[in-house]
Amino acid sequence: MYNMLSGIRVIEMGHIALGPLAAQMLGDYGAEVIKIESPNGDLYRANGISRNQGMTAQWMACNRNKRSVVIDLKREEGRGILRDMLKTADAFLHNMRPPAVRRLGFDYESVRSFNPDIVYCFSGGFGQDGPYKDYPAFDDVIQAYSGIAAVNGIQTGRPELVPMVVCDTMTGQALGQALLAGLLGRQLHGKGVCIEVPMYELAVSALMNQHLSGEGFVPAEGPLGYNRVMDPSRRPCKTRDGFMVHGVYKAENWRKLCEAVGREDLIESGMMENRQTVMANISTLYKIMLEEIMPQRTNAEWVALFDELDIPYGEVQQIDALMKDEHLVAVGLFEEYKHPTEGHVRQVRQPINVTGLERHSDRPPPTLGQDTEGVLSELYGDGSRVRQLINDGVAVAN
Repeated sequence: MYNMLSGIRVIEMGHIALGPLAAQMLGDYGAEVIKIESPNGDLYRANGISRNQGMTAQWMACNRNKRSVVIDLKREEGRGILRDMLKTADAFLHNMRPPAVRRLGFDYESVRSFNPDIVYCFSGGFGQDGPYKDYPAFDDVIQAYSGIAAVNGIQTGRPELVPMVVCDTMTGQALGQALLAGLLGRQLHGKGVCIEVPMYELAVSALMNQHLSGEGFVPAEGPLGYNRVMDPSRRPCKTRDGFMVHGVYKAENWRKLCEAVGREDLIESGMMENRQTVMANISTLYKIMLEEIMPQRTNAEWVALFDELDIPYGEVQQIDALMKDEHLVAVGLFEEYKHPTEGHVRQVRQPINVTGLERHSDRPPPTLGQDTEGVLSELYGDGSRVRQLINDGVAVAN
């Protein structure tokens, strides 16, 4: 944790990965993040591998540097507590469906009525100005709608989901960045704002940044799809003993490589005279690399040659190799620490380094309701009132 945002209070009503990842980013930068959970807890607490109920590895990966407060928002007393908390907050972040938030009374207009300076950030599945605005959504659904599943299936001939929550992750990062921009804008201009980061539009934006292609001109100068990255032969190449990705990209790189492996015929073909001829023939060149050239040598032999020619490359690693990767070990990406309830555990640290600022220990991911009593005592300063709220089940303390 870096204390760059010390003094900023963020109230999070996030669930699964998207909202929690965005709020964790703020917590990693030193903001005070208070996570509001229902008595049953964030659903992600039960999804994945755990030692103790409610503390899966998947949930802990999204919820360090936070305090957990459990409130029953189905009850008016519980909603009153959240209103009181939001009056003290700099920012409110959630990834709930907008109709559900409105029913609870925590849409932007309602929150602004008692905290006009708040930076209100939310991410629904679809933008609120379109006909899909109330559709339910989660990562798999957005991968399908956005075209990501379709383009990811080019090699298999059928749509395929990316085997990670790529839309949640992209949108969570964008939501966290938007919240930071909102906080800076408030500091500069003295105004609170409402920021919407819809999953669908974010995913389509990321995909179509390159694939708008010929349709980026009016009238169109060509079809949708960037041919180089859409080519079916642009994939890891089988070598004699493994798989590699080559970074042969520039015309001079193609010529150097073909000369080194005895394929002067390709140089003489005119396909690699310049950048334009390479791009015009990229499908043929990728296919030759995939089927004819790369299978002739081992990974180690290709590494030696690519290093000699100063051509980028990447050996395909299985995920279990990442834990022992010499670079990741050197930079300490995987950290081990002692969790108060879960014992010896491991996390992936925030992969950002700050020079000139001391890094502090992270606050471990909290158990459900771990901080309810402490946060409410700070809010009300009345121990008897806090105990009554807990005794009545309006708030739940662990």
